Amino acid sequence: MGISKMKLILILTIAIPIVLMEGAWVFRDARKRGDKYYWFWGIFASLNTSNLFIYLLITRVILKHNKEKL
Repeated sequence: MGISKMKLILILTIAIPIVLMEGAWVFRDARKRGDKYYWFWGIFASLNTSNLFIYLLITRVILKHNKEKL
């Protein structure tokens, strides 16, 4: 009833590089934007895929909106 070893290996072979590339992209993007804690964002995004959406929401919507107010 469980997942076979072959399926698990296939899923991990696909998922791990995606998560690592996501973390690397967020790391570079945050550093390019001049964020002081760019390393934090990279690790944060690597922990969970949904954290990418949190990063994008904060950096693209919330911070951009705050800069426009100033």
